[in-house]
Amino acid sequence: MLKWFKIILLVVVLAVGGLVAYAWTPDIPHQDLVAKYGTGASNFVTLPSGAVAHYRDQGNKAGPVIVLLHGSNASLHTWEPWVRELKGAYRIITVDEPGHGLTGATPADDYTYDGMVAFVNEFTESLSLDRFFLGGNSMGGGVSLAYAVKYPEDLRGLILVDAAGTPVPEEAMAKVDRPAAFNLAGKWYASWILENITPRSLVIEGLTKTVADPTIIDDAMIDRYWDLARHPGNRRATGIRFAWYRDAKPTVNVDHIAMPTLILWGEKDSLIPVEVGYALQKRIRDSELVVYPNVGHIPMEEIPAISASAVNSFIERVLGPEEIPGDTVVAQATFTR
Repeated sequence: MLKWFKIILLVVVLAVGGLVAYAWTPDIPHQDLVAKYGTGASNFVTLPSGAVAHYRDQGNKAGPVIVLLHGSNASLHTWEPWVRELKGAYRIITVDEPGHGLTGATPADDYTYDGMVAFVNEFTESLSLDRFFLGGNSMGGGVSLAYAVKYPEDLRGLILVDAAGTPVPEEAMAKVDRPAAFNLAGKWYASWILENITPRSLVIEGLTKTVADPTIIDDAMIDRYWDLARHPGNRRATGIRFAWYRDAKPTVNVDHIAMPTLILWGEKDSLIPVEVGYALQKRIRDSELVVYPNVGHIPMEEIPAISASAVNSFIERVLGPEEIPGDTVVAQATFTR
């Protein structure tokens, strides 16, 4: 009996070991990823904290400045469709946040909203930015809200795109359908696995749940998310960040935000339901809401021309068209106030 038990145990160990070896997805060296994804307008700046931020500074240098923050497990590349639409009139600065993209892990190892806000403040000061519009999608929206609370004097306005940072109303919880990776990240029993085994299928499942129209997902998009997830330190940072989400249940107190705010939302968002957008519009006094039917969590990639038009119209109303040089986008957007 003992002999058979040992044989079965050996078979199980070999099978598990073979499965791990087959599924093993090691980190990709930083320089290899820079060669593939850090080309063109990409730059790097070393901040006082020691973090090395990957960023792009594009568009009309004489125009109003827009700083854009991507969502969880994304990168600055998510904003390129808006850059193409808005570059004639605006100076558009995008940056990989800590634990993401080519910025990677940071010396502070702080992936909370406080840590992200400190990073963004260091970054904007390093570029000598004075007054700018700050925009963010999902996690980046939560960081933008937290930044507006701490540094309101820096901002001319907020642009929130399916933003995190505030609770999902109870009546909308049934709509939430997050990717498997989000549900596993930060849990003690899954941390080691997700830091070393990240199958491409996991990325495909996540992207499919993020958009309303899966036809916008192509191999290049999948590979970018998959590759940059394996930048050294990013998967570990993701585990730390999601553990903080679960333990702290962070909520930004938005009730005292008094600056002009544009809120964009995809009606079919299953990660952060549109009810969050309606709640934000009620809580932020000087805000306006755009809801897009048949759009998911990333309107800037799903409907770039239409969503960029809303941004242009918003900034024109805040500043006046005379302050906006160059060409502006003309696609029309319908506002829900």
